[in-house]
Amino acid sequence: MIDLQLSRYLGIYAAAYSMLAACGGSQMPIATPGIMQQSRAVATTHILQSTVYGIPAADSAKKGIYVSEHGNSGAGSIVYGYSKDNSNNAAPICSKSVTQAFSVAVDPKGNVIVTQDFDGVTVLKGPRMCGPVLGSFGTGIWGGLAVNAASTDAANGTIAVAAWQEGSGPGGIELCTLKAGCTTNLRNGSLNFVYGVAVAKDGDCWAASSQPTALVYFKGCSGSGVVATGYVNREPGGLDIDKNGNLVSFDGGVPAVYVYSGCNPACIVVGGPFTLLGQSSFGHLDQSSTKLVAPDYQYDQIDVYKYSRTSLTYEYSFSNGLSSGLELVSAAYDPGSKE
Repeated sequence: MIDLQLSRYLGIYAAAYSMLAACGGSQMPIATPGIMQQSRAVATTHILQSTVYGIPAADSAKKGIYVSEHGNSGAGSIVYGYSKDNSNNAAPICSKSVTQAFSVAVDPKGNVIVTQDFDGVTVLKGPRMCGPVLGSFGTGIWGGLAVNAASTDAANGTIAVAAWQEGSGPGGIELCTLKAGCTTNLRNGSLNFVYGVAVAKDGDCWAASSQPTALVYFKGCSGSGVVATGYVNREPGGLDIDKNGNLVSFDGGVPAVYVYSGCNPACIVVGGPFTLLGQSSFGHLDQSSTKLVAPDYQYDQIDVYKYSRTSLTYEYSFSNGLSSGLELVSAAYDPGSKE
């Protein structure tokens, strides 16, 4: 069974969005339990507040772990910054309150990409934690739900956005920049509800999708893509790339992590399935690809693992500062994996 937490977010959105589109009501807000009520017509970013705990903002850490929580019925969604080693379960060192914040990803330079459901995407400037807003873009050409994102240089380069659903139809990958917004739509007949996206330093990209479960490879992040063979995930989830170029794939249905080589388009399983402590979908590697951080929806905590291509070892969990009124979505190291 696919991750229940994520299904609740996305399944309710898809049904409501499809119904509104069919009725010509694309500008109406959606009333959904467990997710903020928000108009899809809003294409601007709202940063409500920035807080640094205990230390001046100028002295805040350059490296750490980001965690995103999603608000209910208009309550503030939050992106927290924790120390890189939080084995003592310390409170967050800083936070950003971001409207509709969903998942977080961090590029190798420490810039933070925050997807915001129907509100689009915001990029926070690195390398210091909880930095200022570099820019944002709205739902652009696809008019859908921004679930996940990836980039090798979010400030100056292309940001690949997993558009879980595009209007009332299937999803895909949207290619965007802070300067121009979203200009290119990558589609494939096997992409339906896109959960994960990954971008390699050579410009190739991948999308993981459900119904059916499939991984699609786009050479040069262009064209119509090719369905990868040898992809054995039971369900899709978030994607990352380790320092050796292996694709790290969360399986939201087990829960587990697979490590694949190639996938261009033939995948070879070189690691896993590594069983996770609890249900998880949107986790990421650290810069050296020796740690993996995963949001644990089942136990409402963040789990940290020691990572290698051939093993995944649980180390510790933390939860200090997480809100009981918000829903845990994703976690990422700052800076992200340097492939």
